[in-house]
Amino acid sequence: MSKRKTRKYATIMIIFFVIAGLLGVFTANYLSGLFFGQGIVIESMDKVVDGKVNFLVLGVDDGGLRSDTMMLASLDSKTGKVTIISIPRDTRVLMGSYHAKINSAIGVGEQEVKRGRLEEPEEYPIAMVKNLLDDIPINYFATVDFDGFIEIMDILGGVDYDVPIDMHYEDPEQDLYIHLNKGFQHLDGKACHDFVRFRMGYPTGDIGRVKAQQNFIKEVIKQKVTPLNIAKSGAIFSAASKYVRTNFTALDLASLLPVLGKIDTENVETVQLPGEAYYIGGVSYFICDEIAATELAREIMSTDATAQ
Repeated sequence: MSKRKTRKYATIMIIFFVIAGLLGVFTANYLSGLFFGQGIVIESMDKVVDGKVNFLVLGVDDGGLRSDTMMLASLDSKTGKVTIISIPRDTRVLMGSYHAKINSAIGVGEQEVKRGRLEEPEEYPIAMVKNLLDDIPINYFATVDFDGFIEIMDILGGVDYDVPIDMHYEDPEQDLYIHLNKGFQHLDGKACHDFVRFRMGYPTGDIGRVKAQQNFIKEVIKQKVTPLNIAKSGAIFSAASKYVRTNFTALDLASLLPVLGKIDTENVETVQLPGEAYYIGGVSYFICDEIAATELAREIMSTDATAQ
């Protein structure tokens, strides 16, 4: 088994799963083609429990050491319902003997791989998310960098969107230059990237960005999850294969084929990890409400909650 290998397979399901990594929606109604390839296998990954399939999706920066976007997509294979939990990048978690923001977990995972303690860096943020959500099983991961998101959104033709506020921010160290004006407009791939990454102008900081992303999700689904985009699967596959790391294999895809037809893009629920924003030691954190997070995890995993 070759480690740290970019997987060379894609379908329309994977294409929109890639977009999910940055926008927070796992959509797969339109499936075309099956490109078999090799995925990595992490022996510690959880088994599927009662038909609930959970994907952790990370959108990482250029260096791959921080996840600007983190979302857990849960698919109920019995009903086709999809629930997306957005996890704020500022969420405070315990990493060994110290507290830090969860967006740095992927970087710590990289260090653990170099020390020979982990097979893949994603194992570390997976452990952090499980701690937050009552040890909820996590079956698969996908890590996507933002260059891939830009390219894929350009292939899809961008998005028409009503930007709610003026968005202007520059960070030369990250090579991040955001300049979007308020109002309805067409956003190309770069502008879509700037919208989902902007966070400084929201009164509630990262919480505001999460809500803006969730609104953006719905518009992307409405405009882009259509049979027309099946014709673009080849180009999107080429882009996705350069930017995606995942343990989701062609065999996993085949096992889910009977479920994909059940997924209703109108029935994708988006929620945020429960909690509040606080300053601790002069640093802005999002503090998870452990009781509410436990209830959320149990609701997602409950058989009764999704029975029809």
